[in-house]
Parts: sequence; C-alpha cells; structure tokens
Amino acid sequence: MERQDDSIRELLLSRLPRPEGLAAYQEQVTSLLEKNEKTLRQKKWTVVRVWIFVVAVSIPGLWMAGTHFNTPQGNWFLVLTLFWVLFGAIEVAKYGVEQGRVEFLKEVKQLQLQVLQVHALLREDSSR
Repeated sequence: MERQDDSIRELLLSRLPRPEGLAAYQEQVTSLLEKNEKTLRQKKWTVVRVWIFVVAVSIPGLWMAGTHFNTPQGNWFLVLTLFWVLFGAIEVAKYGVEQGRVEFLKEVKQLQLQVLQVHALLREDSSR
C-alpha cells in the first residue's frame, strides 16, 4: 500500500512546475486569478442588470395579473411573470456557482504555490 502511495506522490509532484520556474508560475497564477476576479465582477453586474429587468417586467405583469384575476389573460400574465422571476433566479444561481468556483480555484492555487515553495526549500536543503 505504501508503494502505491509513493507512486501517487511522484505522479502528483511530476505535474508541478520546477522550482526554477516558480516565479514565472506565480505570475501566471496571479494573472489567472485577476482575470477570474474581473470576469466575476462583470457577471455580478450582469446579474444586477437582469434583476433590474425582472423587477421592471414583473411589477406590471403582476398588476395585470391582479386586474384580470379570473380570466385567461390574468393567468398568462402570472405565468409570464413567474418565467422572468425564474430566469432571474437561475442567473443568480449561475453567479453563485461561478463565485464558488473562483474561490475554490484561488484556494487551490494558493495551496499549490505553498507546496511548490516547500518543495523548493527541500531541494535547497538537500543540495547543501
């Protein structure tokens, strides 16, 4: 069992960048995280705009549904309003998933950089 753990360890370490390129890799990670943060901010404003639209459409839709309560037109306005609210809720859920993905990626990359730094320190100590 320990032999298999060693092979998994070696496989994982072989995929890491070499300590010589650690500074360049840190810059790549930083630019990747900044790009993800910028995209996340843009998506946040998109969600805000979608909800402004949903509110602007839903208020008249609910008013029309209320004034035509017992008619097919009232039901149609109610269904249309529910569709737009569902659309807005889906956009909020997509944003939440994207935000979680970006936060998870940030944590993983920070952990990976720490592992690389420890790995570089161990190589320095072993070369002395």
